[in-house]
Amino acid sequence: MKRTMRFLLPDQSVPSFDQLDIRSLKEQGIQILFVDIDNTISAYADTACSLSASRFLKRVKAAGIEPVLFTNNTKKHVDAVLAGRPDTDLMTFCLKPSPIALFRALRVRKLHPSQAAVLGDQLFTDMLCGRLAGARTILCGRVSQVERRDTSIMRFFENLAYTRMEKQGKIERRDGYVRIL
Repeated sequence: MKRTMRFLLPDQSVPSFDQLDIRSLKEQGIQILFVDIDNTISAYADTACSLSASRFLKRVKAAGIEPVLFTNNTKKHVDAVLAGRPDTDLMTFCLKPSPIALFRALRVRKLHPSQAAVLGDQLFTDMLCGRLAGARTILCGRVSQVERRDTSIMRFFENLAYTRMEKQGKIERRDGYVRIL
């Protein structure tokens, strides 16, 4: 169980994607940022890319880090919820937590996992995928409390993991935000 918890514990956390210190990532040698979509930068059933998400992706790119949107969803879904998104690479149907899609993207760009970071809102998909790939993992607060049914079921198990991490003194939960200690 301890080994599993180690793979779930993110390297850092932020209350919201737009509060991520992009300059710090660049200073750490991060060249590529894999950004989860659903409930990380876009609320469930959004019909357009929000202004804050668009600005965030542009800031990442301006800092010299390549933002890549990645999701377990289909391209059709992404086109529906992120219409008007900035010119950003998109990886769909990634089968997270499997890191295969991340490895493929890194190999194409000739990057090492240590040059990559994963930004997402879920332990059992985004964070586990990033950890298995050897990338830096950044947990961010959810954009919305409204989610798909299967995601809500995973949140139950996520809550159990958070409770264990909290008891071990590794995290602190407050106001819907998980802070890594």
